[in-house]
Amino acid sequence: MKPATVVVSLPITDLDRSLRFYRDGLDLPAPDVDEGGILFELPNLSLFLIEKSEYATYTDRAGMTTQIGPTAGACIISCAIGSKEEVDDVLARASKAGGSVTGPADEYDGSYMGYFSDPDGHVWELVFNAHTEAAAAQ
Repeated sequence: MKPATVVVSLPITDLDRSLRFYRDGLDLPAPDVDEGGILFELPNLSLFLIEKSEYATYTDRAGMTTQIGPTAGACIISCAIGSKEEVDDVLARASKAGGSVTGPADEYDGSYMGYFSDPDGHVWELVFNAHTEAAAAQ
């Protein structure tokens, strides 16, 4: 399989709150907003935030008829970040925008890592290391 695009779809409880958090708080590129969903086009990834009732429509089509709703930690979205300063900046912006930051970023196995969750509890991992530093320099 060689997908042209990878889309991560996450259920959310409040469309306007999620739009403010991701667009205004984290400064992600202006999204496509449709009734029931928000699509952010990021490098190598499309992030699709869907109101949980609309999300259930997709899971029903897939034959999954379970109770759908945001579940904190059910998915971790990892991002390679270009510098330690940028990791710290994103954590500060996430906190200011209404997200939860568990603590300051720290060194783990040669990487500088920080974690936050959005207002629905979806976990983001920010990682800076020599590999991301080399990629950012290109």
